[in-house]
Amino acid sequence: MTNIFESAAEIRILVGYLAEQHASWFGSQFFGPRASAFLSPVFARTAFQAQCNGVTTAAARVHDEAIGVGRTHHLFRLPEVLEQGVAAALVETEFVEQMRQHVTAPDAALARLEILSAPDGAASEGAQVMAGEFIDGAEALLGAIAGVYLDAFRKGIKAFPFVREA
Repeated sequence: MTNIFESAAEIRILVGYLAEQHASWFGSQFFGPRASAFLSPVFARTAFQAQCNGVTTAAARVHDEAIGVGRTHHLFRLPEVLEQGVAAALVETEFVEQMRQHVTAPDAALARLEILSAPDGAASEGAQVMAGEFIDGAEALLGAIAGVYLDAFRKGIKAFPFVREA
């Protein structure tokens, strides 16, 4: 059974992978073909976590530049309780193994992101304000955010959905 923390982690990983390897939104290569060989000697048991943390940091910088920093949250800078849950999900062996299967090729990641996306996600170039709050409606909001990213990848544009704090 998937919980909200695993959903947030999965959407974050899929979007980070696609933004890095498929759409080239930023120049890091944490999910590139040589990343495991580079990270495994240093992070023997946690190489996948290191990849996820690296792509999260790279994506957060790009999002913060597009959105600004302040009373906002986005997929790569969530409220603290969600961040803690995402970190906990990334130490679960079964979850990590499932995620590795989805980040082997862009088509696999796009197919999984489509399953997690709410219908009618429409992306436009640049930053987009999402309606809702992560605390009360996290599941619906994460699905809507996933839908925006999915549409952006399909259109070949950059989109940065975010939520303003209430």
